[in-house]
Amino acid sequence: MQNKINMRLLIAYSSFVLIPLFVIVIYLTTFAKDRYESSSVLLVKQVSDSAVPDANGLTALLGVPNTSTEDSHILKEYIVSRDMVEKLDHSLNLRKEFNVAKDPIFALKKDATIEELVEYFNKVVKIDLDEKTMMLKVSSQGFSPEFSLKLNQALLKQSDAFINDISQNIAMEQQTFAEKQLVESTVQLKQARNTLLDYQNKNEIFDPELQAKAVATLISGLQTNIAQLKTEERTLLTYLTDEAPQVIALQSQIESVEKQIETESAKLTSPSNAKLNKNVADFEELKAQVSFATDLYKLSLTSLEKARLEASRKLKKLVVISSPRLAQEALYPRKIYLSITSFILLNILFGIGMLIHSIVREHRE
Repeated sequence: MQNKINMRLLIAYSSFVLIPLFVIVIYLTTFAKDRYESSSVLLVKQVSDSAVPDANGLTALLGVPNTSTEDSHILKEYIVSRDMVEKLDHSLNLRKEFNVAKDPIFALKKDATIEELVEYFNKVVKIDLDEKTMMLKVSSQGFSPEFSLKLNQALLKQSDAFINDISQNIAMEQQTFAEKQLVESTVQLKQARNTLLDYQNKNEIFDPELQAKAVATLISGLQTNIAQLKTEERTLLTYLTDEAPQVIALQSQIESVEKQIETESAKLTSPSNAKLNKNVADFEELKAQVSFATDLYKLSLTSLEKARLEASRKLKKLVVISSPRLAQEALYPRKIYLSITSFILLNILFGIGMLIHSIVREHRE
């Protein structure tokens, strides 16, 4: 009876442990194809003239502040994205390279869809981000050392182009907006100046405000003159009659000055359209528009120069800390590690199965 139990146990152990382990070892030693790995270390840095806040370590070596965490995470996501896979498939023919080994498990199937290609790509391309230094380690696997190196180099090239594109696009958008504002403010300034010139030419006047001041000054002088003449008239009347020639001549002169004052005053407040007070108001409004357009033009010009400066500061570049190298030996599959791990896992699963079987049998009895 004991021999029968031992035989059943041996058969079960062989079926669930030894035979699967034998299949795994046969696959690893016979069918599994060697996979080579090439790796590189990247860093996204910002091109800036700003001072370095902490001149220690890598920051001091590069001479610029480290990039933000956002930049590194964006690049990490882009490297494993479908866009990257499609570009590399077009340039390197990934489907052919990942299927060339005919590995039944680790190779890509021949008629793989784009979704399957992306999934497989994320298995053979690994991105490790150091949250402290924001450096990215990019590892790429291939069934030949040449292809793993070529794949890693292509990843660096596409990543560099991506970083350049997004930084330049942001800079160009800001600069383009500033240039558009400058063009609009220039047109507005020209229109305001032309309107002012047309008004001056139409009314045949250079500056109605100056003219109004001149008229006011003239009126003031005439009023002073007439005051002097009336004083002289009163003096003459103290010893001459109204019919005296001197008095009559002086009164005639006073009357002429008073008419001139009325004429000059009418220029300032006449009910006609040519009155100076209305011209002054209109002219001041046009001058204010020209002044506002000039200030807006200066502001737009300053904004453009600032946008150009900011654009140069926001440019980013990809720094290759460690360049990819040609692998000399295959790192995958790790045959001994996989064999030992498989043996341990199969034994654990077998032990769990035997434990469940014993519990079920005891409950039946």
